[in-house]
Amino acid sequence: MSDRFSQIRKNTLAEVKNILDDEIEVLADPKEANFLEAKEYCEIWQVNTGLYDDIKSVWLVEELTMYIAFTKQFPLEPVKIYYDKNDFEKLGYVPHSSFLRNDVCVFDEFVIVDQSNPSGIILDQLEKAKQTLIQGIKGENTEDFEDEFMAYWNTSGNSKDKLFSEPIYSIISEVPTRHDSLLLLTYEIKSTEKDKIVSGILYNKEEDLVGPYREYLEKMDFKPKEYEVFFVGGNQEISHPPFALNCMESLGFVYREDTKNFKEYYNRNSKRILVFSKTIAGETHYLGWIYPEVNSKINGFRKSELTPFNLTFKKGFPGHKKYVKRFSLENLNEQRLIKRTATEAIPSSNYKFLVAGIGSVGSYLVNLLNNLNNPEFTLIDTDKLSSENIKRHLLGFQYLNQNKAIAVKTFLKHKLPGQRVHISESSIFDFYNEDEQEVNEQDYIFLCLGKLNLEKWFIDELEKGKLKKPVFILWVEPYLIGGQLLYLHPDNLPKLDELFEDVFKYRFSVIEPGEFEGKRNLFILKESGCQSTYSPYSSAHLSLFLSSVHPKIFEIIEQGNTRSSFFTWIGDIDMAKKLDIGLRSESFERYSLIQNEL
Repeated sequence: MSDRFSQIRKNTLAEVKNILDDEIEVLADPKEANFLEAKEYCEIWQVNTGLYDDIKSVWLVEELTMYIAFTKQFPLEPVKIYYDKNDFEKLGYVPHSSFLRNDVCVFDEFVIVDQSNPSGIILDQLEKAKQTLIQGIKGENTEDFEDEFMAYWNTSGNSKDKLFSEPIYSIISEVPTRHDSLLLLTYEIKSTEKDKIVSGILYNKEEDLVGPYREYLEKMDFKPKEYEVFFVGGNQEISHPPFALNCMESLGFVYREDTKNFKEYYNRNSKRILVFSKTIAGETHYLGWIYPEVNSKINGFRKSELTPFNLTFKKGFPGHKKYVKRFSLENLNEQRLIKRTATEAIPSSNYKFLVAGIGSVGSYLVNLLNNLNNPEFTLIDTDKLSSENIKRHLLGFQYLNQNKAIAVKTFLKHKLPGQRVHISESSIFDFYNEDEQEVNEQDYIFLCLGKLNLEKWFIDELEKGKLKKPVFILWVEPYLIGGQLLYLHPDNLPKLDELFEDVFKYRFSVIEPGEFEGKRNLFILKESGCQSTYSPYSSAHLSLFLSSVHPKIFEIIEQGNTRSSFFTWIGDIDMAKKLDIGLRSESFERYSLIQNEL
């Protein structure tokens, strides 16, 4: 594929050379550039320059090789600035620069640049990169190390510096109070047919959070194992690189009063893990390392001396010079996930939702409701997912012949094993009559049943005051010519004649009520007798319906609305004309949402 922007780079080079005093040349092959990521770029300019302190009128670095790296998308995206890795000793560890990649961070990835001025982009970035390095050498931006602490901690500083490459997650909510409060639950996941990834979940045994994760891992046959962890508390003193630690240096993290406990822990366990906490920008992070294996077969020493602790930390034994494998923990606890997703427009509280009917409408509704920061669900359905369902159901082939409520619970648990999801394979009628209190402990109840008699019965329960929580009722009309959303709040119930007419048909159906009886064979199709009847509609139109009513559901929940309301979605009225199906009104507008007056 031809490089569409090569001429722009050529013209820009001539302009930059006329302005800049530094010597610039285009490398014949990007791989000639002496930094790790050079091969990822289509063109690299080498700049022979230096770093001059204008304030003190002195050269900080007289000779420095920098690189301007281009992707084929320049000037649609900015260039990246690097320096020669052999010049690292001249610069040392400075903020906004990775000592592994030798880049200088000038802009974040979301920057918008002036495409009409490509030479201006380059000159601006190069100058900002120089100033960043100058500030770093002079120690003027040392506090910026704190903001980038995690990035540096997770970067190897030299050939001896070891990092644990597999991910470890934290579900810690409360800061541990003891050195033995933490445990690591490891598990294996196949990344390819032959290779496995060993990951882990760190948890505080003083909290009751790990149970759902352990249950999920065992169910998935991920071979969970548990290891003791030694927690040394908080450490704010470690703040800037380098972070490479050998075993002897790592002992400096263990407080004097914990030395005895650490020694006992180290000698008792075959896998030895140390963790500490650090607060960055008001958020607690957990970091640590794994100690190297200990060789206990050393001749010439008494057996009593050959304890794992002595072999690792005592001078004269080879272990004390070995480097630990550092790791940081990705925070998986609920507060952090909510913080990542919540804004002033998104409720941050944990709702309790009961959804009855986990068919095509109910399953997609659950998936939408789950965006409200992983609420607690109670899912109710008696049916199994069959092959004819999967085209318009949230779930597919791998869930066939499973109860729909159980299958959607599994789907949610795949996303976040710690989410609270309860299921029942009984009918909502039986569930309610057997445990009315459980239903009334929910925040909102969603009925996606498509059974008008049962929905009418629940409305009666609201009127009697036995059902005390708000109820959403959703249903769709054949061919999704229309769809309905009814919200009933127990403090503001409409009269029944405002909802129903004529043998309890809903007043606001899109299809003319008389058509349901007159054209029943068109609306209710059969594959093999009355046990396999179904109402025809497409998954595309179902998505349109739910996308239209979901904002209304969200708004009602967000605002804690206590006013009952009824919405009608006008669907595929072209299909109605094609099938000669009469509509309640000739003025309906296709794919529109109407709020009915109650």
